[in-house]
Amino acid sequence: MRRVSFETRLLFPWLGAAFLLLAACQSDNATSTPAATGGASARGGASGSGGTVSAGGAQGTGGGATGGALGAGGVMASGGVASGGAVTSGGATGLGGATGLGGATGLGGAVATGGTVTRADAGDDAGRTDADASRDAQAPDSGRDAVAAGEVGAPANTCVGPAAARLDNASLPPGYCAWIWASGLEAPRGITRNANGDLLVVEQSANRITLLHDDNGNGISEGNERVVLTTTDGLNHGIAINGGYLYASRATTVYRWPYSGGRQPLGAAQVVVSGIPAGGHSTRTLLFDREGRLYVAIGSGSNVDANSNRARVIRYPAAALGGASTFAQGEVFADGLRNEVGLALDGQGRVWGVENGRDNLIRADLGGDIHNDNPAEELNLFAQPGRFYGYPYCWSEFRLTNGRGPGAQWADPTFMNDGTHNDAWCRNTANVVAPVLSMQAHSAPLDIKFYGGGAFPSDMTGSAIVSYHGSWNRNPATGYKVVRIPFGADGMPSGEETPLLEYAGAGDTGGAWPHRPVGIESGADGRLFVTSDASGVVIAIGYRPS
Repeated sequence: MRRVSFETRLLFPWLGAAFLLLAACQSDNATSTPAATGGASARGGASGSGGTVSAGGAQGTGGGATGGALGAGGVMASGGVASGGAVTSGGATGLGGATGLGGATGLGGAVATGGTVTRADAGDDAGRTDADASRDAQAPDSGRDAVAAGEVGAPANTCVGPAAARLDNASLPPGYCAWIWASGLEAPRGITRNANGDLLVVEQSANRITLLHDDNGNGISEGNERVVLTTTDGLNHGIAINGGYLYASRATTVYRWPYSGGRQPLGAAQVVVSGIPAGGHSTRTLLFDREGRLYVAIGSGSNVDANSNRARVIRYPAAALGGASTFAQGEVFADGLRNEVGLALDGQGRVWGVENGRDNLIRADLGGDIHNDNPAEELNLFAQPGRFYGYPYCWSEFRLTNGRGPGAQWADPTFMNDGTHNDAWCRNTANVVAPVLSMQAHSAPLDIKFYGGGAFPSDMTGSAIVSYHGSWNRNPATGYKVVRIPFGADGMPSGEETPLLEYAGAGDTGGAWPHRPVGIESGADGRLFVTSDASGVVIAIGYRPS
């Protein structure tokens, strides 16, 4: 997909704003070995997403909800928001320090800093280079920690990671930086932030929730700056904070614990939802809206199910959360979603999601094997409860030689001769809601957050940030990155996606890029934090105003 340059957009500082940010495709994600980077196929024809592979299909995992954050663009459920305020100091080094103009250059003269490659032309895929080896010896750029004179309310420098924590072989737009904020985690997936600014992460391989902090202010969360809050069998991805409780999920159950934002281990879990169908995609993403209603995403049981009975987002009213509900008692908020891993609220309080499409798509009349670029991964808006979004009967086009264009609806070959589900049926908007945006097939989007402000240039505010876990069912591989989708004043996408964090080498992944992005959260100062289950780290993304 063509990439649009960030170069001109980064010239404008902006006012700090209030913060908000609230699996994977069954076969487009890591296998049960968290360090796997190439994915795997399951014996039933699909692979899991950081989960265990089962003989009859796959036990996948999914994206995460941020929990507690209930409104984008200024609405916030918990935690303070820094409006261009102070950034952690205490000897923190600005990710390799300032880099001179004669430093290592990438595309079109882009300057590499602190182990990451920034590009003056984000549209060029060729010729990217690693940062100059001298970056480790560079001094901190402490003069940029304060707001520049005359730039009232401009974001402060949030590139505060030490040089030793640099993120090797990373490429970001000019002015942005990235570093390893926490390492040594066991397949970190869902992530959220509490009222004190600490980050809570689901470590899938350990079935636990771990709190991470940076009390010494050195720009990273070290081994002695973490607390295991709970170890509960089966916890694998979903996490949210709302109404004085911490919520998390396993394949069949949603739990909660009383939680006020502290660092003490939690007590016994209370069951909130039970009886969720097991097997297949196993993550249960959690989201709360402004009315305190709980949304639970349940993915399909196989690559192509016989019906949509479990491929849904279920909603529970706030009043029902005090006692155990069942899967069957939930309202069908959205139907026909193969694996809607990432869920988020925008600034208007609307629910959005990113969906992982089916694998191994073949339709003889459309060119035979078309799976490399079809079906599209989807960005969906759930504007009306109870609507149907196509799976398993229909799929969305991304790129066809003689197609109708991205987002066009086509019948799945499994059902197209059943007398009902033909192309015309799928294109009838009374039957199927088409995606708002179509994305590259098999990118495996696992999370979405609407950026509320605090650290980045003003053009980022309101943008959707999406994590791509990466493919196995495509050659060449795609994904393994974090992208930004700009949104306009009308609350809809206003341009093409552009990379925010990606591999600096050829293609989207390689041996020098072990990272597979999963969960996304923002810090109190507006930095972004991204989990990578394959490499066991949390990556921080900051910005240094010029």
